[in-house]
Formats: sequence, structure tokens, C-alpha cells
Amino acid sequence: MPDVDVSDRWWSAVCYLSALVVVPICRKNKSDFLRQHCRQGFMLLFAQVVLLLVLLAIESTVGRIPVLGFLITMLLFLVYFLLFLGLAAIGFMKALAGEHWRVPYIDEFAAKVPIN
Repeated sequence: MPDVDVSDRWWSAVCYLSALVVVPICRKNKSDFLRQHCRQGFMLLFAQVVLLLVLLAIESTVGRIPVLGFLITMLLFLVYFLLFLGLAAIGFMKALAGEHWRVPYIDEFAAKVPIN
């Protein structure tokens, strides 16, 4: 594996900071390393938005149950937060280390995102 430029490492790490993925995507002259992390960061953001919409739908239905609904929705939001925080932290560290990391389940869809 060839050495990755320090600038590309930092730009790749930014890809895992949720909506800030737009900044590296708009950058010109991206390396293959940066493109891969842009794709994964974009798909991670997409997954966050989709799951948040699902959680909001669950909250508006099941969340109306007095005590149990509140507990279920809070537990789901906690799992959601910890899952995406953990994936973002791992991706950030792997990008800074210059490693090619594949986000489980998301990488399959990320390969189809057209980022040049």
C-alpha cells in the first residue's frame, strides 16, 4: 500500500464528521484514498438520516405509550447515537492512520456512489 499524503488523511477524516462530508466531496483533485472515504462518509450520513426518520416515526407511534413508549424510544435513540458515534470515531481514526477501512454493510452501497 503506497504512503498516503497527510493532507489526504485529514480530508478523509473530515468525511466521518456527519454533514461536513460535503467539504471534502467538493474538493478537486481527490486521490483514490480520499474518494473511498468520501463515499463511505456520504453513505454513513445517508444512513444516519434514514434511520433518524425511522426513529422519529417510531417515536410518534410507539412513543405515545405512557411509560413503556418513552423507555423504548429513548433506548432506540441511545443505540442510534452510540452506533453512529462509534462508526464515525473508528472511520476518523482509520483515515488519520492512512488505512483503507470498510464500514460494515455500508461499504457495499458506498462503492456505487459516483464521487470523482
